[in-house]
Amino acid sequence: MHLSTLLTLTLPLGALAAPAADGSSRPPAHLNLLSARENLCSLKSPPQLCVPNASVTVEETALRAYKFYRAFVVDGDPRTMFSLIDNVYEQHHPGYASGPQTIWSLFCNGNKIGTEQGTSWCFDASTNMSYAKYSTVDRWKWVGGCVHEHWDQGEKLPAADKCYKLPANATGKP
Repeated sequence: MHLSTLLTLTLPLGALAAPAADGSSRPPAHLNLLSARENLCSLKSPPQLCVPNASVTVEETALRAYKFYRAFVVDGDPRTMFSLIDNVYEQHHPGYASGPQTIWSLFCNGNKIGTEQGTSWCFDASTNMSYAKYSTVDRWKWVGGCVHEHWDQGEKLPAADKCYKLPANATGKP
C-alpha cells in the first residue's frame, strides 16, 4: 500500500479520535461537515439542550433562528438542532406531547428536509418567532435564545419586510 493511500485512509480517522478543544467528544470545527447528518438515534435523548438566557439579544436570537433552520431543514444536523431547543418545547401540534424527547426519534437520524434553494426562513423580531417553509410552514417561539414553542398547522411566512435581515457574513455564504 502506498504511503499516500495509507495517510488518506488514516488521517480523517485520527482527526476524529482526537478530543475536541472543549473537552467534548464532538469533532473539531474544521470537521463540522462530518458531524452534520450524523445519526444520533443510538442515544436515548438529545445530547444537549438549550438553556434559556434572558441576556440573549434579538440579533443573537435571529442568528440562532437561522442556525436552527439550517440544522432542521437544510443540513439534517440533529446535534445542532436540539442544542437550540429548550427543555420545555411546548408543542401545539395535535397528537404530540410537549418536550424535546417527544420529537427526538423523528429527527435523531439526521435526515434533511429540503435545500436552501427550495425552502425559506424568516425571523420576525417583533414577535420573537421564526419560520421555516418547506412542504409546510413551521413556526417557533424563541425565549431566552432557545426554541420554546412550536406550531405547524395553517402557518404562513410573514411578509418579507417583517423578516430580520442578517448581516451578509452571518449566513456563512460567500
